[in-house]
Order: sequence, then structure tokens, then C-alpha cells
Amino acid sequence: MKSTFEDLLPGVPPQKGNGGKLLKPSVSDMKATNSEPVTPIDKTTKNAKRVLEEDAEVRAEKTARLKAAREERDARRMD
Repeated sequence: MKSTFEDLLPGVPPQKGNGGKLLKPSVSDMKATNSEPVTPIDKTTKNAKRVLEEDAEVRAEKTARLKAAREERDARRMD
């Protein structure tokens, strides 16, 4: 006995799809971010985190650059 998909799920109402399109958000991005009041300390914290992240990126790039230079120097000494 061959079963079809409809035979396996009796009583399930038909589903309506969106045709593979992206769903639209129910709330705009601006309203979603402004849902909570922003205090001065929140602004300060956000800016401090941004500055620390930027500093960390600069430090990581500098460290990688210095490491590469050290490895190149050591490789020349070994030759």
C-alpha cells in the first residue's frame, strides 16, 4: 500500500507559504532599537566598548606585523 503525503497527515489544514521570499519584520529596525530609553551611562558604556574594541584590533594588527618581522629576521639569521 502506497501512502501519499496527504494520507499521512489527515486533518492538517493546508499551509500557505511566502513563495520563498524573505519575511518582512513586523517592527522596523529603528523602533526595535529605540524601544528602551538610553541613559547617559548607556551611551558612555557603548562608546567605551567601541573604543576598546578598536584599540584591540589595532593591537592585534601590530602584534601580527611584529611577529612576522621577527620571524623573517630569525629566518635570515639562520641562513
